[in-house]
Amino acid sequence: MKMVKKITVIFTIALIAVFIFSCASSGGSGDAQGSKVWSFANPSDDVQGWEVASSEFWNYRGGATLSYDSETFGRGLLRLDLDFTETSAEDWSEPKMKNDFPRAFNMRGVSVFAFDFYYNPSLLNEGTFTPKIFTNNNGILVDVAGVPIEGSVEEFDNGFVKQEVFMFVPRTAGFMTDLRFSVAGNLTNYKGPVFFDNIRFQ
Repeated sequence: MKMVKKITVIFTIALIAVFIFSCASSGGSGDAQGSKVWSFANPSDDVQGWEVASSEFWNYRGGATLSYDSETFGRGLLRLDLDFTETSAEDWSEPKMKNDFPRAFNMRGVSVFAFDFYYNPSLLNEGTFTPKIFTNNNGILVDVAGVPIEGSVEEFDNGFVKQEVFMFVPRTAGFMTDLRFSVAGNLTNYKGPVFFDNIRFQ
């Protein structure tokens, strides 16, 4: 009986060692598979690694400033100030944001990229916005453009509206290490801030 217990213990330890080695060799330090969320409710989290990718802009010549804003809506949101006035005649003008993840993200099971988008229709005299995401690193290629953002699910006294945006992502296996995220202007002269919250893969 003692010999059986000893063998069982040794076998269990061996299994644990194999599991740890497997996780380490396959990028197991990444986030749990199937979900990743950037929510800006906590001021101490600030912009959570997002920054303007100015060297990667496509056909966009206006300024772009990214910041944490807890005043416009009375709670924390990611704010991006944009100016499309110089490219209002262009059907695709794309300022970009980027995030280099501190931990790789497991894409297994992911099929949707979504976010809450806030904009001011009074500043959108013409044209629309179209979301896009892109990454091509660590064996992961994602290059997806959504449909133009129109309408709203909520209106605010300050003139802004909120729309929930969903983009289908081709299923892929592997670990994502970075992301480029943009809301391109389509024949628009929008000049002012837009806001993001609950940016997520699911």
